[in-house]
Amino acid sequence: MSKSKSGSMRLVHAASRRLVTSVALAVAASLTVACSAPESGGADDGKLTVAITGTPPNLDPHADSSFITQEVAWHMYEGLWTIDSDYKAQPMLAKSASYDSKAKTFTIELRDDVVFHDGSDFDSADVVASLERWQKMASYGAMFSDLVRDIKATDKHQVQLTLTHESPVIEQLLAFPNQQAAIMPSEVIEKAGDKPIDDPVGTGPYELDDFVPDQHVRMTRFGDYSSRSEPTDGLAGARKPHYKTLELVPTPETSVRRDEVVTEQVDVAEGLSPDMFDAVEGEQAVEPAVVKPYWWPMAVFDKSEAPFDDVNARRAFNAALDMESIMKAAFASERFYRLQPGILFPEQEGWESDAGSEKYNQQDVQEARQMLKESGYDGQPLTWLTTREYDYMYTIATVAKQQLEQVGFKVDLEVVDYATIVERRTQPKEYDIFSGATTFTADPGIWPCWDETWAGEWADPKKDKLVATLNTTMDPEARKQVWDELQSYFYDQVPMVKFGDYFQLSAASGALDGVEGTPFPAYWNVAPAEG
Repeated sequence: MSKSKSGSMRLVHAASRRLVTSVALAVAASLTVACSAPESGGADDGKLTVAITGTPPNLDPHADSSFITQEVAWHMYEGLWTIDSDYKAQPMLAKSASYDSKAKTFTIELRDDVVFHDGSDFDSADVVASLERWQKMASYGAMFSDLVRDIKATDKHQVQLTLTHESPVIEQLLAFPNQQAAIMPSEVIEKAGDKPIDDPVGTGPYELDDFVPDQHVRMTRFGDYSSRSEPTDGLAGARKPHYKTLELVPTPETSVRRDEVVTEQVDVAEGLSPDMFDAVEGEQAVEPAVVKPYWWPMAVFDKSEAPFDDVNARRAFNAALDMESIMKAAFASERFYRLQPGILFPEQEGWESDAGSEKYNQQDVQEARQMLKESGYDGQPLTWLTTREYDYMYTIATVAKQQLEQVGFKVDLEVVDYATIVERRTQPKEYDIFSGATTFTADPGIWPCWDETWAGEWADPKKDKLVATLNTTMDPEARKQVWDELQSYFYDQVPMVKFGDYFQLSAASGALDGVEGTPFPAYWNVAPAEG
């Protein structure tokens, strides 16, 4: 990531025009893998230090859905598939796959050159145990369960899935980094039972050295790591960790993250405030990166009890809001936000949709008051969990609170760390609303918020039927029609409120190569810049 000051910011488009609308279910050819550990850069190879936004609640990607946990985990764990720079599924621990349409079986051949961090061999028993655990614990796993009737080991390095229906999203579900279908040793899973695994054992390029909450997650290069041989492409292909030590440092204050990267106390600072762009751009030794598109911020309701068990209360909340003033307050410059109603992004060819757009950014105070009256809301103060660890979440909640109170809501903001939001959002009596953001999703059928076990408890048979149809329809045009209907229903029922799209600002030392602006930051291929 070498930089000269004649250059400008790195603007990264997180979804390319080649992003596909479906994932093939038949991969007939065997794929080449490497059989030796990756090369390193020298005798010691030093340490790469990254300032992240907060402390992971735990290090178990099955058990925790927070992005911080996932980011740490994908450096240590791997799945059968992963995603490339176009967000298409590519094999990782899988060697090849084939689909038998008559038997509805999806057979996966596994790599035989992989070992876990504890020295044990990777085989089909680990895959079966991991996928069964993932099905029980993760939102993506629950979606997978709806499509897969049985998982069994048919040989030491072969696993067979029996599907309920042919589906375009099987590989994508097994590939997606968030709540990833991480493969763990079967013995570790058996020992952990239903509890989160606090001592990660994966197959990834880094293994855990030390985790001290609020101080660091320190990982060391795995000496017996077996990299794939294909060229690196997004998270797919070769992973060759240059640095012996990778240390992720929880740094909740945005200004501190900025100061530390500018003063070279850290090598990379994630999640900077948009208003810091000009200052970072002016630093000779630092290069900013803007990821577009990235995420979209949201307010999620507890729909299991009053007042938001009544759809009219949710509609009133949505109708009251002026999204332009909210997003401008949070992100300052249009370089970092835009207003658009789609659950997926316009850059995702084939999935752009304006269905339900008439119910986005309504700014209709009178309509909001009428719907709030119809809901029977009694004026009780509502608890909105938010955080300053992500500045935009706090700013959005603050501005939205003012607008909501103009139509009759009473809102109390409770400011906590993000780990507390993740913990309390699973307990309905602990909140009425919580601040969140949905990460980039490659296919609408695998958005975790569809699952009723996801925070906020959106139990809705019609929604479930539409998602099931989306995930069992193979024709792209027919899928798009289902998608439009599902997004329209989302805006009718308002399980959560979308404020707008936002784009991420991070910064890294100009003395580095391989730091990519991406929704899924990975540091295994980062190295000192040449020259």
